[in-house]
Amino acid sequence: MRKIKTFWFIEPLSAETNQSIAAELAKTADVCEAIDLPVGDGSEHHAFQLPSYHLVSMIYAAKDKFGLKFRVYRRQGKYGKIEEWHFGAKKKKVKI
Repeated sequence: MRKIKTFWFIEPLSAETNQSIAAELAKTADVCEAIDLPVGDGSEHHAFQLPSYHLVSMIYAAKDKFGLKFRVYRRQGKYGKIEEWHFGAKKKKVKI
């Protein structure tokens, strides 16, 4: 069985966050262009594609320290549905 690849995206919600994320991506990753990301609600969001979850978690960890404002999205598989990713959100357990 093949493992499904997960793609990560981050949408800056302020000019300062946009500048910080773009600068960090320019230093550490081969991805530094923003794309228009079609999300399941029918709207498009201006976001950066991130190369790994590791970078997502590093940016999230710096969120409070640097006052970053952003949303994170993920897509499982090349053609999967794009959905917002909520850190620390627990899935509801289904009782049988």
